[in-house]
Amino acid sequence: MNRKLLYLGLIMATLTSCFDKDIFPDTPSIAFEDIKFIDTQSTDSLKLTFTFEDGNGDVGLDDGPDLLVPYQIYDLIIDSEDSVITISTDPSRISPPLFKAPVFIGENNGEVEYIFFPGDKVLFSDEDNRPPYSCDSYEIIESDTFYIARNEFYYNFHIEFQRKLGEDSYEPINFRQIFNNPDCSLGNFNGRIPYYDPEGKSGTITYSMLSQAFRLAFLDDVIRVKFYIYDRARNKSNEVVSPDFVLADITQSQ
Repeated sequence: MNRKLLYLGLIMATLTSCFDKDIFPDTPSIAFEDIKFIDTQSTDSLKLTFTFEDGNGDVGLDDGPDLLVPYQIYDLIIDSEDSVITISTDPSRISPPLFKAPVFIGENNGEVEYIFFPGDKVLFSDEDNRPPYSCDSYEIIESDTFYIARNEFYYNFHIEFQRKLGEDSYEPINFRQIFNNPDCSLGNFNGRIPYYDPEGKSGTITYSMLSQAFRLAFLDDVIRVKFYIYDRARNKSNEVVSPDFVLADITQSQ
């Protein structure tokens, strides 16, 4: 838990609000502005800057209240008797259908607590559909490996790196595969744009991603990024694709 929190803390967003009187739709609209690679002695930084417009100014999440439904990090999978499902649960002890129950992760007297809410469960599967182990589908909590469903809305900023293969041909860059590491935190550069003054209906966001993986993964390759955001009402913006770039061409020394 501490390791994951530390990793996510290496992704930062800064936001400058513009208090315009223009009327925008409530669904956010974004546009690419700039991308830079900051070359440092230790951890490098890739900085993506984009503009946004949102009619009700509800871009951004608060890391306090916005860890609860509907922004929880994942749901536990439970059966019809509200029993949690682990990777090793005997199939004969599972009572389908399966449901998703949101989880709140808190702290009590220095101990991490995982609290799930069966009253808010929604249908997940009509049968026991557990896949083989992966960090996408399971969470290790103490000595058990729980079946989970990760929540798309935990992150309000989503980004994918793509490598150019040929003219108009690209493939997603799989950092886990490149580094032969199944850890979900590796290569997950999604993040949470912080909550700000709701009067700001347009502005500029700079999203910084700190990692030593960039130069190892695509130093001389032609790449691009595709990204989108959600507002607090979970309205999805348009998807934006950056221009092609090579790391050396966007590098600045610190």
